[in-house]
Amino acid sequence: MLRSMAGIILALVPLAVPAEEGYEIKAAVDDETFIINDEAFEAVSYCLGWEEGEKVRFVEGNAQGSCVSAILYNVSRQERCRVWCD
Repeated sequence: MLRSMAGIILALVPLAVPAEEGYEIKAAVDDETFIINDEAFEAVSYCLGWEEGEKVRFVEGNAQGSCVSAILYNVSRQERCRVWCD
């Protein structure tokens, strides 16, 4: 019983996000395409409602676009989204 409760609690606790400064979304098109740090990133599915001007951090991947995929953390919305790096 205690182990199953611990699993539930861990699932509810947000994962740590690196404390880097973050990057502004310079452009957002159709919840799919985002320009961040002058690089294009395409959502694997959708990053619903993410808008120009919001701040994101890179949990995986990097802002220079030298990655296959990345996980972005939207500081404003407290949401994550997986993207392809172009």
